[in-house]
Amino acid sequence: MKKILSLLLNTALLLTVMTGCGGNAGNAGSADSAGNASSNTGNTVIIGGQSDLVTLDPGNMYEPYANMFSYASYDMLYRVASGTMGTPEPSVATSYSVDDSGTVYTFPLRDDVVFSSGNKLTANDVVWSINRVLNMKDSNAYANVKGIVSVEAPDDYTAVFTLEAPDASFLVKLTSNAYCILDSAVVKEHGGSDTGGDTAKQWLDQNSAGSGPFIIEEWTPKERVVLKKNPNYWGKVQNVDSIIFREMTSVDAQITALKNGEIDIALGLNNETAKQLEGQDGVTLSTGSTALMTFFVMSRNPEMSPEMSNPKVQEAVRRALDYEGYLTLCGEGGIVPFSFVQQGFVGALSRDLAKDGRDLDKARQLMQEAGYPDGFSVTLTCASNNSEGLAWTTIAEKAKQDLAEIGIDVSIETLETTLVYEKMRNGEMPFYVMFWSPDYYDINNQFAFLPGVGEDGTAYGNRAQWPVDGNNQILLDLAAKVQVETDEDLRAEYSEQLQLEYAKDNPIAFLLQHPKTFAYNSDTMERVTYSDLCKIELCELVMK
Repeated sequence: MKKILSLLLNTALLLTVMTGCGGNAGNAGSADSAGNASSNTGNTVIIGGQSDLVTLDPGNMYEPYANMFSYASYDMLYRVASGTMGTPEPSVATSYSVDDSGTVYTFPLRDDVVFSSGNKLTANDVVWSINRVLNMKDSNAYANVKGIVSVEAPDDYTAVFTLEAPDASFLVKLTSNAYCILDSAVVKEHGGSDTGGDTAKQWLDQNSAGSGPFIIEEWTPKERVVLKKNPNYWGKVQNVDSIIFREMTSVDAQITALKNGEIDIALGLNNETAKQLEGQDGVTLSTGSTALMTFFVMSRNPEMSPEMSNPKVQEAVRRALDYEGYLTLCGEGGIVPFSFVQQGFVGALSRDLAKDGRDLDKARQLMQEAGYPDGFSVTLTCASNNSEGLAWTTIAEKAKQDLAEIGIDVSIETLETTLVYEKMRNGEMPFYVMFWSPDYYDINNQFAFLPGVGEDGTAYGNRAQWPVDGNNQILLDLAAKVQVETDEDLRAEYSEQLQLEYAKDNPIAFLLQHPKTFAYNSDTMERVTYSDLCKIELCELVMK
């Protein structure tokens, strides 16, 4: 007997929910709800923001802003419903079923989807695309597919996935960029392979091979990304012909450009900077929730810093931080997470700062127990980046002030974002600022923060050089229960136990879960929707 798993993550809408791109293709070419005909030409939307793009190859993407472009250029079997935090809905797949073992998923596919090349999308492209990522084990996206044993195409319009073990998050996981469906015929012409040795990344950084409403026309790193309308798009089209994303590291520059009509959307605001636009004619401000977290990572590798790698020192750092001060910097709507499970995910615990906030006496006691009563010096690395408009340099300066009170002399090192990412993935920094936005909206995605090093380790186990041992094995045991449990009450109970155990010892200091604030030109834009997974929903933009 087949059963349907319940959808996860009951989430609040950030803005009015609209039909996502890739759904309801029967309206292709029709006028949108605002009455703007899709045949309009020459409509260009310009977005100002600061992305963290490293690649536009969906098989290698991992950065928070990457999905904004993959969602515009590619389709998946399921995608996040427009305006939600992570609710999955059918896209290329029409439905799904799962067998009694919970490990075999069958997806019937639409038969009217075409790639931008004009090639038909079939189940063979699904199989090829997933196998490509399965054979790219050095890719960051590999973590989201490694539980797949096989993908098969019994016919042109059916895809069958077999998993190693039941995965309560699998349907949600399908919405991540790792599951983008590529035009296998085109990508193979440019070095693509589903058996290993793939060399298509360079080509995919400047081109797209998908079936989404837009085509990647240009990416000039640190300057801009240009998308143009896909003339062969199979789904509902809007009246936007091209999109230009301008890299603008200065929030003030974004605000000025929006006021002057040089950009249509300013993406990098926060609650404080947005005040400059309050009452501005022709400007609409929008706010909402995100799952984006900012935190400090402290390496457990004594070769990086014998002092900072000490677990007692790391706990002292967590006790010394002025969380109320960080909330002030973040602005209204910010949250201090209890741990790696953000609000919105199953079983997420809340943090009571009155009981579990700053405690300098305890921090100094821990420093003494660690053998550093007089403190030490350490380098704190941060990128030239920001978390929803809050500069990482500002976060680092605040930490420098906080930790000076327990004798830790912090020197701040500011590097280019791509260099910080490289050093992070190689585990080469003792102490650094980082952020995290989920690849898919389920607690299973957060297991990246658990211990584990090596090929079978976790993202932050490797980045913090935090191995599994007898003291933290319980974290993996509890995570295994959360991963497969489909009863939501039991899953929440296991999640709470996992968070409480994690709080006893870990190498992370979680600072903030950020609100989202952005602004757009209401004289030029009819509709702008936001989804935390893919940021501005480029395929839902409608101009006046």
